[in-house]
Amino acid sequence: MPSILITGFEPFDGFSINPSEEVVRLLDDTRLDDYSISGLVLPLDYEKALHILDVELNKIKPDYVLCCGQANRAAISIERIAVNAISTKRPDNYDNLPETDVIDFDGPVAYFGNIDPIPLVQILLENEIPAFTSYHAGLYGCNWLLYNVMDWIETGAHETKATFIHLPPLPSQAIEKDMMSMATMPLDLQLEALKIIIKNLS
Repeated sequence: MPSILITGFEPFDGFSINPSEEVVRLLDDTRLDDYSISGLVLPLDYEKALHILDVELNKIKPDYVLCCGQANRAAISIERIAVNAISTKRPDNYDNLPETDVIDFDGPVAYFGNIDPIPLVQILLENEIPAFTSYHAGLYGCNWLLYNVMDWIETGAHETKATFIHLPPLPSQAIEKDMMSMATMPLDLQLEALKIIIKNLS
């Protein structure tokens, strides 16, 4: 049975919840069509997150890795590219701050994810779920994670297919911070989007 690892991040930026964590917990240890799904919630920690993910990848050897995170966008966005750059002004949840804005001085400027987002976005749109292909995953933990995952794949450390999916904030997050202009999406619609993506991976 083909396997999928879905990752999410813990809450950050003062929120008490992260949609990617919630989606991961709902999909963990489930089956969908022919896929066995495992979920992993990562700390937003530049010192520990990669090791935790590496251990899990070696353990389950998934056919697909869907890394998820939160972005203040109005739609599901599937990333096309991870760039070899990171913000040196924004610490992680544990006050770790990168010493340089380059993730890997020996690595390429960017990696393409090896899951094509364009047909997946089209299928989401056909199911009336707002979605788009993104060409910049930011300069924080999400881009950092995707770049390192793709580096593992390209250098042969892991054999899998991977992408990064940004999820909009939840309505409760707008209420939590009294930011009623924040673009949000209900959790059940986000969960449906992930299920549609999974069903159309092959």
